[in-house]
Amino acid sequence: MAIQTLTCQAPVGFLTWKHPEDHITLGSQIIVNESQEAVLFENGQLITTLQPGRHLVESGNIPGLEGIISRAFGGNSPIVVQVWFFNKAASFDYKWGAQIQVRDNTHGLLVPLGARGSYALRIADPGSFILQMVGVNTSFTTDEVRSNLRPVVERNLKDYIAEEVTKKNADVFTIASELREISEGIKQTLGGEARRFGLELIDFYVQALDVVGDDPAFQAIKEGLAQAATLRVRAAAAADVGSFYQMERSLDALNLAAANEGGAAGALLAGGLGVGLGLGAGQQMGQVINKSTNMGAQSPGSSSGGGEDIASKLQKLKGLLDSGLISQEDYDNKKNKLLEEL
Repeated sequence: MAIQTLTCQAPVGFLTWKHPEDHITLGSQIIVNESQEAVLFENGQLITTLQPGRHLVESGNIPGLEGIISRAFGGNSPIVVQVWFFNKAASFDYKWGAQIQVRDNTHGLLVPLGARGSYALRIADPGSFILQMVGVNTSFTTDEVRSNLRPVVERNLKDYIAEEVTKKNADVFTIASELREISEGIKQTLGGEARRFGLELIDFYVQALDVVGDDPAFQAIKEGLAQAATLRVRAAAAADVGSFYQMERSLDALNLAAANEGGAAGALLAGGLGVGLGLGAGQQMGQVINKSTNMGAQSPGSSSGGGEDIASKLQKLKGLLDSGLISQEDYDNKKNKLLEEL
């Protein structure tokens, strides 16, 4: 059998690849490129690991081959051994996505979160990787590693985020602001899982963690928040309108009084009433009305003059009622007293 040169001829994206030739003649060579590593197996048993460089297959050159060579038939007989090549470069092409259910601490509802990100791996222990992950396959790619690790990633992601929400009493709507901390925490929990398969987890990234917008639970929370906000706005507006209405009625009453230079107007201005007196203006207005109407009742006059004076007072009373400064009951009582004078 001819002397051979064994090199890695795996396709792009490989992690491990088994050379199809398993009968190697003494004097052949195995070439391992940079960022690669090769391991030799006999009957499924790991013999040795080859670092980057040129390795000559002869007695004593490759540790562990002596026993195999001694069993070979004749000095140039081929030996039966499997050569595996491993890509030791770190790969950042591991993307992941998952949907997890998290209980919202504020509303007590299960809210779905859509999570996505990526992570970086490299092969740290080729022997463990081929035994724990590759098995009987003759090659293994990043896609296959991603598929095998997906349940592990999702489980650790769900457990960690649920624990964070519970422990910190966090809000599912703002937890996305802690992506850096969450990424680092999940990296710590996944590191041990990766080592079991001969892998090193270089980094882990949570790039997005958002509430699923079309979920019924989210819609219920959203509607509740909108209703609460509407009620707050309406309450604030009602308070503002009430204050404005009260001030407007006070201004109307003062303007009405100022339009009549005698009677109630003089008493109001003498009492120092102004726009800034607020509710006190209403109380003083009532006192002025009582004084004005009592004076009218005590002053004598002819039926013609008295009628005109009483009519003027009735108009003033009606204006105060319309302005909201006196009640209907006060208006009726004063009106009856004035009518009795006719």
